[in-house]
Amino acid sequence: MVPVGFFLSFCSFAAIFALNAGGEPDPSTKVIEAFKKAYPHTQVENVAGTGITGLSEVVTGGNILYFAPEGNYLFFGEIYTPQGKNLTAARQEELAAIRLKNLPLDLGVKIGNGRNRVIEFTDPDCPYCRKAERFFKCRRDVTRYVFFAPLVQLHPDSERKVAWILSSKNREKAFREVMAGEHDKDRLPQPDKRAGELVARHRQLATIMGVMGTPLFWVNGRMVRGADIPVIEKLLEERRWGEEQSLKPRR
Repeated sequence: MVPVGFFLSFCSFAAIFALNAGGEPDPSTKVIEAFKKAYPHTQVENVAGTGITGLSEVVTGGNILYFAPEGNYLFFGEIYTPQGKNLTAARQEELAAIRLKNLPLDLGVKIGNGRNRVIEFTDPDCPYCRKAERFFKCRRDVTRYVFFAPLVQLHPDSERKVAWILSSKNREKAFREVMAGEHDKDRLPQPDKRAGELVARHRQLATIMGVMGTPLFWVNGRMVRGADIPVIEKLLEERRWGEEQSLKPRR
């Protein structure tokens, strides 16, 4: 999976914490004030408790940070329980599920009209994204809403391709051609103002959704990171199996 750069640069860390048996209430106003005072230029979306004494969760720019008011320390990384559960990843999925409800699907490239709904963030020059596209190309049971998070540091032509797709009259056709590599050797035109605004909007949505790498999928509401085809296929088949079971006559 190709990483997407963060707009904030903090040193990463991986730490294992034991949860406080008694838990911890949500941060008080004093904790919020302490954070804003220590980091006045950081926009805060949400502040919540973690259940770990002295550590609060701060959501900013789609990312989860951890703030320790005692010393005003700010950490970026993942928290695990002694049993190996990734609390950060679980919380990210919770937040993404909330944001997903407000995602403007009309701004994405709609492909197909199947019973399964797949929302994805992709980069047209990402090899893993193209691998996923080859899989979905053969499915007729999926409605896809495709958004873009081009990583120009690794793929300098990707943003131009995204702009070309979004400004095309037939976006689905343009998307399929690009993902198939048909325009890899073409010099696509520079995006006009409208296309540039659409690309910027897609980038903004990627940040809001906490996209940290491509491809990223929500298959019937379940998040899948990377081109994990077996997991994606399993989620699609679970939907089909569930529908078949509901149609069976009850005795």
